[in-house]
Amino acid sequence: MDYAVYPFKRKNKYRLYVRFKDENGERKHLSTGITYPLKASKKRRKEAQQEAKQKAADLLVDYFKEQRILEEEESRAMELSDYLDEYYWPHVGATCADSTLVSYQGALNHFMRIIGDKLIDEYDRKMISKYKIHRLDKEDIAKTTINIEIRSIKAAFSWAYKNDFIQNHPYKGQDFMFKTKSKKREFKRYEIEKLIEHTEGKHIGLVIKLAYFTGMRIGEMTQITWDMVSLKERYIHIPEDITKTNERMIPLGKKAYYIVKMLGNILERKMEQAPQKYKNVTREECYLLQKKRGHGQYARRSIQDLFRKEMNDAGLPKELTFHCLRHSFATHILENPNADLFGVSKLLGHTTPNVTSNFYVHTDALNYRQIAEMI
Repeated sequence: MDYAVYPFKRKNKYRLYVRFKDENGERKHLSTGITYPLKASKKRRKEAQQEAKQKAADLLVDYFKEQRILEEEESRAMELSDYLDEYYWPHVGATCADSTLVSYQGALNHFMRIIGDKLIDEYDRKMISKYKIHRLDKEDIAKTTINIEIRSIKAAFSWAYKNDFIQNHPYKGQDFMFKTKSKKREFKRYEIEKLIEHTEGKHIGLVIKLAYFTGMRIGEMTQITWDMVSLKERYIHIPEDITKTNERMIPLGKKAYYIVKMLGNILERKMEQAPQKYKNVTREECYLLQKKRGHGQYARRSIQDLFRKEMNDAGLPKELTFHCLRHSFATHILENPNADLFGVSKLLGHTTPNVTSNFYVHTDALNYRQIAEMI
């Protein structure tokens, strides 16, 4: 630690102070309590300087120790909302996709609404159990959704415990999850054919086919803009900020390419028919999946609602969700004996690449275009 001892005139004598910078880079001054007369000899001044330097070292140790204690006390007294806003949300925002941040925020907001915004070290095991039952019995939320929310809540407290904001983790090692049946089954071949046939000629039909022919997540699809699409090279670039993992390239097989071309034609007609609505908007800025009116983003919830309506009208099982289209993409490809499991993983963004493959993340997936053609 860099510090300096210097004299300051006080009435009829000099008092020695120590000057240093704290952990925030702010300049601080502390009195060592050592003094000498205005007309002190050179030897006396030197002795006072040495004594003050020794005293300064002890002062700085005590100062920073006291500051750490104050910070720990302050963090222990911090309310959950303050901890989230000042520390946790910036961490999640810097390390996770935007959709993950929104999901985590929703879960913690529900938790504080039901349990209350308390001091972060006042939460206990009973509270998360109360939250779980309240969401199920009073608000009729699906068990699978509550499980996802509980994982988000536990993650926030885990990070607080890991970074010393709390002394005890109230939910560590505790399994508060509902036991639910997995909904991650794929569409049978006849089911997906029935759904595609039922939605032929409808905009939601294009969305369903795009999901099935590419394996993209709904959160990724709704955020794609045309500057991420290359019809010439036949791929979609998914940047890191809208996906759960590293950025990746989605090669467009013939069927997926045809769907994207149709969406492009729809956009061109809309721009021609309503030029005022697109006056200050370029094609590249427009979303791949747009609202029927205007150039706004097609909301995830809107897609899910339309999907569910079409599924019900077609008489297909309620257990099949929009996300099952992604599982169907992978499963149906892997039914082909020539399919490459590693290649499918690359297309889905499931692979954790090493340093070398990270370097080729922009082009690696495009080498598996033949796999995308198997759907």
